[in-house]
Amino acid sequence: MEILVYILLFIAGLVIGSFLNVVIYRIPRGISIIKPSSFCPECRAKVAFYDNIPVVSYFILKRKCRQCGARIPYTYPLVELATGLMFVVNFYYFGLSLQLLSGIVLVSSLIAISIIDIKFMIIPNVITWPMTGVGIILSIIGDPVRWWFPLAFSAGAFVFMLIIHLVYPKGMGMGDVKLALMIGAFLGSSVIPALFFGFLIGAVFGLLLILTKKRKVKQTIPFGPFIASGAVIALFWGENIISWYLGLF
Repeated sequence: MEILVYILLFIAGLVIGSFLNVVIYRIPRGISIIKPSSFCPECRAKVAFYDNIPVVSYFILKRKCRQCGARIPYTYPLVELATGLMFVVNFYYFGLSLQLLSGIVLVSSLIAISIIDIKFMIIPNVITWPMTGVGIILSIIGDPVRWWFPLAFSAGAFVFMLIIHLVYPKGMGMGDVKLALMIGAFLGSSVIPALFFGFLIGAVFGLLLILTKKRKVKQTIPFGPFIASGAVIALFWGENIISWYLGLF
C-alpha cells in the first residue's frame, strides 16, 4: 500500500509539474493560466491531449513540436520530474498528514518561482501573496495553539529582508522580500535556517561564477532560487537544525 501511495504521488507530482510549466510560461507574460488550452509558443498550434503527457510526450515527440518542429525547452520535463520527486520526498518525511499538503504546496510554489526568477528576473506577486495566505492558514490549522508563530516569523522574515533591500536594493529585490514572507508563513521558526542556507548557497554559487569568470562582481543574479533551496532544506530539516544549534548553548 505504501509503495502504491508513492507511485500515485509521483504521478500526481508529474501532472502538477505540467501545470507549473503553464504557470511559468504564462504568468510573466500576462496570459491566463486557464484559457486558452496548451499551445506551442512558436506556432501557437493547440497541443493535443496525447501530446501533453508529462515527461513521456517530450521524448515521444523527440523534443519537438508536432506541428512546426520547434524545440521544446528541456526545462519542461525537468520541472515535471522535480515536482514528482518533491511530492515523494514530502511523503517520505511527513506521511499522509496536513504537513504533507503544506509541503507539497510550498515546494510547488518554489519550483515555479525559481524558474520564473531565473528566466525573467522577477518573482510574481500573483504567486507570493496568495501562497502567503495559504501558508498561514495551513500553519494555524496544523498548530492552532501557537497560531501566532507563522504570523510572527513571516513578518520577521519580511522585515529582515526589507532592511537588506533598503540597504542594498541592487542585490535584493522586493520580490525576494515577499518570497521570505511567503516562506515564513509555511515554515514558522524554520524560516531562520531557510534564509541562512539561502544566503550561504547564494554566496558560494556567486563566488564560483566570479572565479570562473561567468559573472562580474557587480552583475546581478536571481536570488529567488537560492532562497527556495534554503526553504527546501529547512522544510525537511529546519527543526532539527534549530534544536542542534540551541543544544550548543
